[in-house]
Amino acid sequence: MQKLENNLNYTFKNKKLLSDALHHSSIKRFAVAFERLEFLGDRVLGIVIAEFIFRSFKDKEGAMAKMHSAFVCADTCAEIARKLGVSQLIKTADKNLMNNKTVLADAMESILGAIFIDSDYKTVKNIILNLWENSFENYNEFDQEPKTRLQEICQAKSGTTPIYKIISISGPDHKPEFLIELTALNKTITAKGSSKKDAETTAAHEFLKRFRF
Repeated sequence: MQKLENNLNYTFKNKKLLSDALHHSSIKRFAVAFERLEFLGDRVLGIVIAEFIFRSFKDKEGAMAKMHSAFVCADTCAEIARKLGVSQLIKTADKNLMNNKTVLADAMESILGAIFIDSDYKTVKNIILNLWENSFENYNEFDQEPKTRLQEICQAKSGTTPIYKIISISGPDHKPEFLIELTALNKTITAKGSSKKDAETTAAHEFLKRFRF
């Protein structure tokens, strides 16, 4: 945990908070502590990112909302958690969950909740802005929200909306794989993902890329 503290550039006064944040809710006896910290961390992250966007950009509300979604989404949180080494430290009921995107994203939020309780808003805000710096710098609005973009394109071109259909669900319960069929503008493609949402997002992204929208 000391290595994680070094990566966070923060030393916990109450080590139990960090321990609770690293014991995933799949371990039932730790579920309440983990989920409470995750709940708090999710809200803290949301307000810090919202404030950053408000102060740093002059975009309208719609663009700000898309930006906010990109910065707080599971993909971004999980990526930052991996860079911090959380996948090697998180305790789960099944080791296969240790590198699961959703688990890592939840753990990242739980850690942020723990930091907030152990310190104050200013401290956790500075940590978040530092950890998310690369995400801010690499943000490209055209890479975000592919489902929203595709829907807007479909409505503008034909007054229709994309249709997503689950073709199959395979794999073990702890690591399912969804196969989604996407039909839009008289074209159909398929894509896979670890959840229905992930598969749909991947399908929309591939559709936009393949047909050059």
